[in-house]
Formats: sequence, C-alpha cells, structure tokens
Amino acid sequence: MCPSARTIYNATEELCRVGGLGLTQKALDLCGFAPSSRLVDIGCGKGATVRYLRAAGFDASGIDSDSCVIEQAGPYCQLGDPSHLPYQAESLDGLFFECSLSQMYARHSVLTEAKRVLRQGGRLIISDLYFRNEGMGGSLPSRIQWQNTITDAAFTVLLFEDKSDGIAEFAAQLLWQHGHAGIKELCGCDMEELKARHCGYFLLIAKKETG
Repeated sequence: MCPSARTIYNATEELCRVGGLGLTQKALDLCGFAPSSRLVDIGCGKGATVRYLRAAGFDASGIDSDSCVIEQAGPYCQLGDPSHLPYQAESLDGLFFECSLSQMYARHSVLTEAKRVLRQGGRLIISDLYFRNEGMGGSLPSRIQWQNTITDAAFTVLLFEDKSDGIAEFAAQLLWQHGHAGIKELCGCDMEELKARHCGYFLLIAKKETG
C-alpha cells in the first residue's frame, strides 16, 4: 500500500491536476524551448506530462520517488530521489515540477540539485498550490514564500502567474473521490483551512542565470 499524497494525486491524474496538460503547454509556449531540448518531469507520477512532451518532439523523461506509480509510467520514467538526481551537471534544458515540489520535504536540497543539472539559462517550471492569504501561516507556502524559496536557491523568477480558476473544481473532484482525508493528505490541511486561507494555484517560471 502506498499512503502518500503522490499516490492519491496520480490515481486520478488527468482529472486532479489544476490546468491539466493545457498548463504544461502554456509553460512550453512561455519558455520557447528549442526542438529536441532535454526536459525532465520531477515527480512524474504515471508519466502523462512526459508522454505529452515526447509527442511534442522533446527529449523528455521523468523521475518519481513513489514506486507504486512509477511502474505504470512507461519506459522513459524511472524511480529516483529528487534530492539526488541521476543526471550529469548542466545537462538539462528544463525541469518541470507539476504539483510535486510542495510534497517534498527537502525542497532546498531538491532545488540545489535542480540548479546543478540545469544548463546555464535553463528553465525551472513549477505549478503548485499556495495560500493567497499572505497574513496567515499554514502548511502550504504563500506566494512570497514560494518566490523566496526559489530565489534563495539562486534562480531568477521570470514569471509568477495565478492559475486558481480551476481550484474549486480540483477540490470538488478530490473531495468526491477521496473525501476530506484526500484533501488533508494532498494539501496538508482540511477544507476549512483551504477556504480560510484562500488556497490557490500558480505557474512559476525561473531561470538559472549564466556566470
């Protein structure tokens, strides 16, 4: 049995991802990766994003620490630790974290690894949950906390865009499929806290600077 938030999330991958693959495409449009760019999805789950990226012509692969989902992800995804990525230094053009970084406890180590494996000028693409109420603490980071986390890891934030339009549908689907326990497992708080703190969803793109 795999009682992790990643398991809950990937059990209904196409339904329970705010923005779906449309948000992935939005990030691709904004980043303007060259054909054959080497891209990796960190926390790839069952590999939907990796398959989408490969169909678009990119050299894409994925990694996930959850053995219960990675075996269903296909040949281009592998089991691994995001804090110790199996890639050479400066070998990747872009890294995707789609609702996965918030579930990682060692975010500083993960982002340090991200910087190591990205080429100069490489892009970090994060879509995830956040609390829009900056004045209240909580289990999810706020916008400022997310941006500080990224800049503290020596990335330059190029874009932070609210994508919360689909959050109500996301929460309703998760509640219907997994109950209040599913909300608590994924978000680290219950439905009332999500409402009180105005839980939202964002797209962030950051750059590894040259020099």
